[in-house]
Amino acid sequence: MPYPLLLEILTFVSQRRGIDFRDYRRDTLRRRAQSRVRATGCTDLAAYRSFLVTDREEVDRLIETLVVPVTEFFRDAWTFRELDRRVLPILAARNAPIRAWVIGAATGEEAYTLAMLLAEASMRGTGSGFEMIASDLDRRSLEVARAGVYPAAAAVGIPHELYPRYFRSDGSGIRIVDSLRNRIQFAQHDLVGPSLAPQEAIVAAFDIVLCRNVLLYFDAALRAKALARLAGVLEPGAVLMIGHSELLPGESERHFQPYPGAKAGAGILVRRES
Repeated sequence: MPYPLLLEILTFVSQRRGIDFRDYRRDTLRRRAQSRVRATGCTDLAAYRSFLVTDREEVDRLIETLVVPVTEFFRDAWTFRELDRRVLPILAARNAPIRAWVIGAATGEEAYTLAMLLAEASMRGTGSGFEMIASDLDRRSLEVARAGVYPAAAAVGIPHELYPRYFRSDGSGIRIVDSLRNRIQFAQHDLVGPSLAPQEAIVAAFDIVLCRNVLLYFDAALRAKALARLAGVLEPGAVLMIGHSELLPGESERHFQPYPGAKAGAGILVRRES
């Protein structure tokens, strides 16, 4: 697939939606754009470029394909157990709300996972509660997240003791209880776009940021830029959680180090002192 043609398409998407994919990993972009070429019945990338210009909804479909949200409640449960055991008790012991941001929230399962753990930690701690914003590039995924309604099969990974507190039956599916759903502000935002944090964010600095399995879409330079931005919204001693298979670039080690006591590979980092 010729990259100059793909670059033209990505530039068009940036102009239409304000989301810039041009520094994402090229092999991933090529593979996922090709899937839209096939799905639309276009003969090649040039034909798809023409189709994209005339079909406004296809821009959103392409964005959905490029980000491909893969998520579930308590995905990689052992990493969340580490977070719950090592980090959240310390944050909840303070006499202040925990300020959290979930990046790449997709359809919301990860944001609600963290929200459940924060609610539980707050009840065990000082009871100061938490404030959370969750963001994603994809508008349609965020609509699902805001509704908080999921297929019954989504309940498989949810701990039995948490399910009755935070879920209700909803026809053939399950629904997040309003008392938890209303605690999260969902917003469309590009981590490496012009705005450092979502406009809807009510704080300038966070105690914990989850950015799991987002950095793997970026090339090395964009990954370093993203981590520098995250360092800018985390106070020294605050926590960043990345995917357990994601590696911290060498230049970002001046901003972050592994969280003391957390299992290796859990992806739990702490913001270094400046």
